Amino acid sequence: MFRQTHDATISVEISNQTGVPNADFVAETIERLCSEAASGSVLDNQIENLSIEQYQLDAEPLNSSLHIHLKGLKDVLNRRNMEKFPLTNLDNLKQCVVNLQAKQEAERRQRGLMRLDCFLLRFESFGELIKGLPGVTELMGFIWATESCPDAFSDLLDIYDQVGRTQPSLAMYKELLVNGYNLTQILAAAYKDVILMNKWLVIYFQQRRWTELFSITWKRHRSKFSNIIGRMASRFDLVSSRASVSQFDYFLNESTLKDAKFDDTMESDNLGRWQTVRAWLKPTEMENEQYHLRKISATSPDSCCWLLNDETFQEWFGPQGTTATLPRLLWLDGKPGAVLASIIVEEARSRKPASTTLFFYFKHEDNDRNNFLSMARTLLMQILEQNPHTLDYFYSKCCSTGGALLTSRTLIEDLLKQALGNCDSAYIVLDGLDECCSRKERGDIVKWFRAMIEDLPSELRDQLSCVFISQNDSARKDFRDLARITVDAKTNGNAIGAFCKARSEELVLKLQISDKRAKEIADSVAASAEGIFLFAHLLWENLCGQSSIYGLEQEMQSIPSDLDKLNKIYSRIMQTIMNKSVRAERKEALMILGWLVCAKRSLKMHELQTMKSIDLKRKAVQFDQKRFRVDLKDLCESLVDVREDGTIELVHLSAKLYLANCEYLNVATEQLSLAMLCINYLNLPSFTAPYSQPAVLAGEYGFMEYATLYWLRHLEAGLRSSKPEQTVLHEDLAKSLGILVDQHWNNPSIEINEVSKSTRELLEPFSSCQNFPQIQLAVSLTDKELKHFGDIRPGQSALDFAAMISGIRREIEIVFQSNATKGTDDQATDHDLVLKYGPPRFRCPRFSCDYFTEGFSTTEEREKHVGRHERPARCMDEHCSGSKIGFATNVLLERHLRETHSAKTKEQSYEYPTEEEIIESQKEDVFESGPESEPEVAAQPEHDLVLPVVVPAPVIDLELSEAAPRPIQSEGANKRQKTKQVYSCEHCTKTFSKKFNWQSHLDSHSSGQRYECPSCSEVCARRSDLSRHLKLHDPSSSVSCGGNLSNGLRWGCGKTFARADVLRKHHESKRGRNCIAERDRE
Repeated sequence: MFRQTHDATISVEISNQTGVPNADFVAETIERLCSEAASGSVLDNQIENLSIEQYQLDAEPLNSSLHIHLKGLKDVLNRRNMEKFPLTNLDNLKQCVVNLQAKQEAERRQRGLMRLDCFLLRFESFGELIKGLPGVTELMGFIWATESCPDAFSDLLDIYDQVGRTQPSLAMYKELLVNGYNLTQILAAAYKDVILMNKWLVIYFQQRRWTELFSITWKRHRSKFSNIIGRMASRFDLVSSRASVSQFDYFLNESTLKDAKFDDTMESDNLGRWQTVRAWLKPTEMENEQYHLRKISATSPDSCCWLLNDETFQEWFGPQGTTATLPRLLWLDGKPGAVLASIIVEEARSRKPASTTLFFYFKHEDNDRNNFLSMARTLLMQILEQNPHTLDYFYSKCCSTGGALLTSRTLIEDLLKQALGNCDSAYIVLDGLDECCSRKERGDIVKWFRAMIEDLPSELRDQLSCVFISQNDSARKDFRDLARITVDAKTNGNAIGAFCKARSEELVLKLQISDKRAKEIADSVAASAEGIFLFAHLLWENLCGQSSIYGLEQEMQSIPSDLDKLNKIYSRIMQTIMNKSVRAERKEALMILGWLVCAKRSLKMHELQTMKSIDLKRKAVQFDQKRFRVDLKDLCESLVDVREDGTIELVHLSAKLYLANCEYLNVATEQLSLAMLCINYLNLPSFTAPYSQPAVLAGEYGFMEYATLYWLRHLEAGLRSSKPEQTVLHEDLAKSLGILVDQHWNNPSIEINEVSKSTRELLEPFSSCQNFPQIQLAVSLTDKELKHFGDIRPGQSALDFAAMISGIRREIEIVFQSNATKGTDDQATDHDLVLKYGPPRFRCPRFSCDYFTEGFSTTEEREKHVGRHERPARCMDEHCSGSKIGFATNVLLERHLRETHSAKTKEQSYEYPTEEEIIESQKEDVFESGPESEPEVAAQPEHDLVLPVVVPAPVIDLELSEAAPRPIQSEGANKRQKTKQVYSCEHCTKTFSKKFNWQSHLDSHSSGQRYECPSCSEVCARRSDLSRHLKLHDPSSSVSCGGNLSNGLRWGCGKTFARADVLRKHHESKRGRNCIAERDRE
């Protein structure tokens, strides 16, 4: 297979003319030829007798360079290939290819494995050159091994064929050595290119499900090879043309610049795709939560070693790549606050070789953290971040499905199943499942992951490992038959003891108590915690916050000893807050806690500061005068956490539940108060056009997004749980609502009678208001607007919030952008703006979109996102305008693909001929047609498919041919190209490709004879038009949609059409394509 020779005949033409030569000229010519022959013979002898060892290569730099390039490939190898690749040699590979060729020949599907010949020969020569280097077996093994998986034959073999043809032969390398060239850089560059190529191929074909992704993602992945093959071809030209050393140096420098430019272009394209996919997935940020929890447990790094050393955990967590007899599923149960999930995540991230680590922390009453959809979107984004090669697949789904956000449960499940199945190995950590939005949702999540992992084949059971962390409650049957670890005082006690010992040292330093007393306190707290890490953490926060030994001892005497430990510790913290000597501090602490208990989402620091700064008497936001100047933890003690991203959270769900039922807060009153705060805020004069930049600089709009989205939700929650004695609040709310509809009324086109009965009953406390009908309609339409994800027409909005927010955001963006262009002189202003609004964000205008609040870092990202709202369906062809502009519906996208790209996607698969058929075809005479001749096509029956005979291409003798690499020509490249003539009608916009049709059409514009239908009043311009029209009146010419299948069933809708051309148009429609689908499948 690898070597075939060709007989070559050399013909010499001898002239019949004779002449008398000049003697001096003949003598000079003979002498010159002899001299040249002698010098050529010397060079040939030197090359022939050359031993590589005689020309000492710069071994150390070359060896170092080759191993540096090799490291990039090693980094992307999975465990199996890392063990297999270095041991592969050329003989193994050749035997593999021979076996593969024999198998394909037996199956009549040969794919031209001859294309590997050039590659194998050239790099066998390369191996000869570097055989003296240490570790050469491993270096060459990583070249040969990738060749042993030729699965995507057609493209893969083409790539290796081109690579082989761009490599210098051993004779060329020897000639360079004879002429004094230093081959270190040339050999290193050649090795770098082939290793880089193999790296890209490994990344792609190492995926477990690459065969399912091939049709979607391979085209763009293959485009990476054009740059590297072009560089190989240029280097080949330099070697074959015996370029100078300076030319080689110039080429290397230029190649470096081109590589950097190519990498920048690819990186820019990938960044755009990544941003689009991230906006589509809208993942919940988990890294901040992981950082926060890890920081808590970092006080005692070895505190959770018991879990990592547990036999059941080790069996679940053990090395992936070993055969697992049971699915790797684990249930970790215990009381809330054990803080073990973050430890597992960090341990999984530290594994070598790296595995994909996925995690999600559920949170009660947080719509972004309490359901399957939010969890799945977040896990998909984590997979993308750790496996960038999945970007093209996600992007293709993003384009083809339409929609600015991924909301389809079916599509999300399919994507997650495909993405997890494609991971070489993955750890999945799901913490707080008991905080899901419903018992059913929790059961569905557990059931989905169990089915996904339990259904894996036995040889792939080590691929995915999933741990569920929750309380041991009535839902424990979801975890039946799973490996289980219970977290209690027995298992977690030592870990909490180590944590308490570390925190007690802080008391020694701060209050100067004795080491003995510090140890007693640590032991007491550890015993009281009973395995609940959160309890110990809160108690130590309270103890370390004491300012005297007396206060410390008072707190120690009140440590709870009953079962309701967390509520007791929360009660102690509230006692600390209420015992503050300054009344304002107590009032502000209760105000913050009330806001956090009732908030519909996590509040940001700038939002909370703006809420505090609202001055209703002055009808303005007094940000600089009224904002908090102290740390919130100083006011609310350890009940509140301020995260790194500026988010303010209660320390745990149990703290929220305690505060909602404690004596210090009335949730119904807090909800109504927060609703009134939002409404009064939106009634400020700064929210009436025209909007000004001074108002932006004053911090007037830091609470705008939250107030716009949630004023109604707080109103509903407060009214549903309010009591009759809260009539004062109702009266104040009625006044505020009246001002709201007066100031922001949008004159909707919808009638008042469209308000639902439930809305009328909910708003009954405001029935005495003069503008009660407007209040009802404002509440009803705002509710629909917040829930509706499509376009909202102006007449469907009762309030002008959309236009108001658009105008205000425009001013905010102008202020941020103008301040950014001023440079370092305005750093104080920049800090002030971030304090009032957070980092600059460019937000989506749709109320129902998650990016209405979160936004984007650039205007370009925001515009792309908004474009996906308006035109969600996208074409996958990057060079097509449909990829950037998009389509409003999937129907329009399907029509675009059918009309524009259908020819590109059609593929024909032909059966390869047998060896006997090839011999038989070679017996026939083949004549070459002239450049102007057209092939004659014999008439064939209408339904017969004539397959072309495939004749094998002649094999090139690599030893005789040192020609430059040949580009792979596309199908039909050698066919004569015809220029199509276009005939345009001067009377209308129609064009025709055939002259006869054009002339016939012109008759329809002429004022000559007209043809009238005898059955109706229709008048036709041409006789042919009349003939076609008469068929409408002829029942015998009618046709119907349908027919019989081979199994006796019927296909089609059965509808009757007057003419066949009308039936054809029907089959081109969406409904018609469904009619013929069964027929075409047969």
